[in-house]
Amino acid sequence: MGLKYGCPVEDILTGLSVQCRGWISVAFNPERRGFLGVAPTSLLQTLVQHTRWSEGHIQIFLSKYCPLLYGHGKIPLLLQISYCCYNLWAANSLPTLFYVIVPPLCLLKDITLFPQVGVLPSDIFKTDVSSSSKN
Repeated sequence: MGLKYGCPVEDILTGLSVQCRGWISVAFNPERRGFLGVAPTSLLQTLVQHTRWSEGHIQIFLSKYCPLLYGHGKIPLLLQISYCCYNLWAANSLPTLFYVIVPPLCLLKDITLFPQVGVLPSDIFKTDVSSSSKN
């Protein structure tokens, strides 16, 4: 748990706060590695770590440290959007899941994914009143 911010992904908040104070990020790749990290060794540890990261990123996005609010006027808009994309990567799993599940189900059930050529978008939701009244 992050001590300064009370968030499990305090490195994101630290990076955002120092960049808002005027620090500039640069890429540095020394020949000799300075630190060796400890990576998860099992699937369960990996899932727990990703869950913690997901919760932390959403927590940042919904807090006062949201890059669009906290970084407004302090860092460039493109950098703010980059932080937002990074913080919303967990929420991106929902549309991805939709695009993985819905097309195969439509193919199995013989439902068209796309409207026919020449059909107006407003015609898709219209129902034939005369045929429904006969039933």
